[in-house]
Amino acid sequence: MLRYTLLERRKFYRVYIRLPITYEVINAKDNTTKAKDATALDLSLDSIYFKTDEVLPLGLGLNIRFQLPKAKGIIQAAIKVARVEAIEKESGYGTGAEFVNLSEGNKDEIKRFVEQLNIHKLLEATIKKGASDLHLATGLPPVVRVNGELVALNMPKLEDEDIAYLMYSIMSREQIKRFERDKELDFGIQFDMGNRFRVNLHQQRGFPEATLRLINTSIDSLEELKIPEVVKDFARLKDGLVLISGPTGSGKSTTIAAMVEIVNRERTAVVITLERPIEYVHTHIKSIIKQREVGIDTDSFSIALKSSLRQDPNVIVVGELDDAETIKTAIAAAEAGYLVIASFHAPNSMQTIDRLASIFPAENRRQVLSQLSNCLKGIVTQVLIPRIDKPGRVLASEVIVVTDAAKRIIRHDELIQLPNIIQTGASYKMQTMSDIVKKYLQQGIIDEETAKFYSEEFSKYG
Repeated sequence: MLRYTLLERRKFYRVYIRLPITYEVINAKDNTTKAKDATALDLSLDSIYFKTDEVLPLGLGLNIRFQLPKAKGIIQAAIKVARVEAIEKESGYGTGAEFVNLSEGNKDEIKRFVEQLNIHKLLEATIKKGASDLHLATGLPPVVRVNGELVALNMPKLEDEDIAYLMYSIMSREQIKRFERDKELDFGIQFDMGNRFRVNLHQQRGFPEATLRLINTSIDSLEELKIPEVVKDFARLKDGLVLISGPTGSGKSTTIAAMVEIVNRERTAVVITLERPIEYVHTHIKSIIKQREVGIDTDSFSIALKSSLRQDPNVIVVGELDDAETIKTAIAAAEAGYLVIASFHAPNSMQTIDRLASIFPAENRRQVLSQLSNCLKGIVTQVLIPRIDKPGRVLASEVIVVTDAAKRIIRHDELIQLPNIIQTGASYKMQTMSDIVKKYLQQGIIDEETAKFYSEEFSKYG
């Protein structure tokens, strides 16, 4: 099954639904009927898909009746079997049938139900508004984040079961099972040629809620993204560890995708990316790009990272350093001669190193710092700052290149001195966050209040 195809555009939108139905098999000889119970799995204006315990012949005519959630009346219709399949890993059969006789009243009832739960409309609205995220939460209308601010869409409030109907309609049955088992699920969907969504489905107070991050699938250049020029140098390294850090939503994945694209256009290399979920889809140019998704292609970052060392890589991208085993393997890979580019959540360079080391037991800290001092090549820490010159946000980055002086500081756990290294490292293309914020202020890209806030916010972690 193709996972990263465009969202299927049917003649009529189809909603996932678990609904008890009754169908009647018509005996053509004596015109008698036999009623049986089944479960509808999805519904559209022109068809219904339901689970049965028997194989129904193609072309068979049936009478069917069911009641939609919150509807008062019973819908009755004639249908014709158009598709039958065994349901994988389940007992029973999936039966797809077309409506052949549906009253106008029943058709209107189904249309209202389906259109109310059409997630395509929500995704289109997110794209049109230039939003970064779409939030679906019980008791609220759909909410989007535009330029960092939350904006409610002019739509009805979502009820508990609405979010399940919305989200399950774009999920495979295997994904639905995993979510209902684990209560958490990350996955990606391709909406159209230019837009993907990174989806996190989670549970709150017993009901599903979702956050969908919009990703423009075209990968801009470093110049277009305002990523520091030194990041090109990091992408061209043959080995070592490069960390891209920052808070959630600061564009770390975008920076890493731009670095992969540099490798792809300039080198004949094997690049293995480990992501959860896959956001930017790369095509082979000069390099072979292998993109693996945690939860689908592999069970964890640490398992996939160990496996990748046996796949003849030149560059390994780790979407998230989230545990000691993954960090340990990433460091070992960098020491072994591979270029490892990894994402990490931290507010600045000093905190990045400190938090990485703190994931390990205290007695291992000095050893971890010693290893980092040998293989770490650089850290890019970034945030997105609201603009005043035009809508949107601009990227601001702190960069440290790990020089001999920086290595000594890391090795001896004197991380408090790292800001001094950055301030005096302009000749190595290092830059402080405050300098970049000041530059944007002088250029009229941000205002004084914003500049003061981000300078103070960043420096308090120094």
